[in-house]
Amino acid sequence: MRRNIIPVCLVIAFVIIGGFTMSAFFSYFSFQTLFKKDVEAVSELTSENIFVNINNLMDRPINVSLAMANDTFLRSFMLKEEERKLTPGDLELLRNYLESYQKKYCFDSVFLVSVKTGAYYHYKNGIDRYMRPGEPENEWYFKFLKEQQECSLNVDNDEAKDNIITVFVNCKLTDSEGKLLAVVGVGMETPYVQQFLVENEKKYGINAFLIDEQGNIQLSSELTEFAGVNLFKDESFRAMAAAIVRNTEAPEYKWYHSREADGYVITKYVPNLNWYLVVEKNTRDFKIKMFSQLGLEFIFTLLVVILVVTVTTVIIRRYNREVMDLAEKDLLTGVKNRTSYERETIKHSLNMAKYEHFGIGVFDLNNLKMVNDIYGHQAGDTYIKKFSAMLCGAFGGDAVFRIGGDEFAVLFININEAEVRDRWHMLLEKFKGMGRPGEPKISAAFGAAFRDAAELNTIGKIFKTADDNMYLDKERIKGKPHNETR
Repeated sequence: MRRNIIPVCLVIAFVIIGGFTMSAFFSYFSFQTLFKKDVEAVSELTSENIFVNINNLMDRPINVSLAMANDTFLRSFMLKEEERKLTPGDLELLRNYLESYQKKYCFDSVFLVSVKTGAYYHYKNGIDRYMRPGEPENEWYFKFLKEQQECSLNVDNDEAKDNIITVFVNCKLTDSEGKLLAVVGVGMETPYVQQFLVENEKKYGINAFLIDEQGNIQLSSELTEFAGVNLFKDESFRAMAAAIVRNTEAPEYKWYHSREADGYVITKYVPNLNWYLVVEKNTRDFKIKMFSQLGLEFIFTLLVVILVVTVTTVIIRRYNREVMDLAEKDLLTGVKNRTSYERETIKHSLNMAKYEHFGIGVFDLNNLKMVNDIYGHQAGDTYIKKFSAMLCGAFGGDAVFRIGGDEFAVLFININEAEVRDRWHMLLEKFKGMGRPGEPKISAAFGAAFRDAAELNTIGKIFKTADDNMYLDKERIKGKPHNETR
């Protein structure tokens, strides 16, 4: 029976686990495809949104700086400075001019730097300081003077406003002949830009950076140029460095994989800033969660398999027991039938020599036909059941077998012949006292035989001898009156 259950359980487990695996496999790859498309769509929309807004954000300071660089008032002011004709009124007039731009456009800084004198004019303080080579805070200025471009951006600390990190737009002011007179510009504090990046990162679950051609982070939600962080030194971006900065015309799209992260990157060149916008969607955490969920589902499936296999095993064993009972039990009396007798005698035949005593008893009911004819078959069935119950009471239910219509066999294991005879005579006494007037009295013939090493050394020989003895007893009973029990 155990061998029959194991294949069934294995098939059930295979079907459930196989079904789960196939379902998980197809679901995973289907979801992966949809997830990648969703990541690409969200990242592209976010990148475009940030790109447009940063351009809009920077358009005003760039345009204002360019307008100031072409303003005749400033050009006249610088020419007066060269001729040393500036008066205190001129200085106040310049300060008011710078302050008017600051108030009108809400810039954090508006300034003018004289190339000749190095004077740094500020909307708030007038002459704030003088630009001298070799000082770190002035490096941007002298670097810009050497460049060919007319405008540039840099991230620096605004010394005129408590060293707050600021994005400066610098433009060159020249005379009518193209001679460089001054550098004019405006500044916008980075928190405005950073706050915009933070909002997008939180809303769409991305990371956004503004970097230069070398990969140095100029601005992000947490960092500025002063942090000295290079994006290309990160393992995830190192291999993409060339691809990120090679195209200033069209965006670059790329999926990446590394030991530390997986994700999707979009790079767009921002002409107004001469920087690159990098928008990254890291999918590693999501993948970890997804695989954890698959692991939990697999564990749940295993628990279901264990439960199903356990329930199936219990049902099959119970069914097998019921089938075995039907196959080996007599339906009328409830004792074991002939099939069971044959199976057990085969088993005992291998161990007979080990038993102290081993014998077989054969019992045959008398007058069953007469009972059936006179009282009906229901009375005959009752007659058989009563006799079966009395045999079980005398010799134990496990030892009694119904091997024919009115014939029973009993196995005597470790019971000697004298004890068997005593129990049989006790049964005969019980037969006499049973039954009401008019009911048939129980009567049976009995024969027994016990193993001996010389002659009765097989089951077949023992049973035949017991059966012969039963028929001898039946012949003796037939010579007596029917109302006498034997």
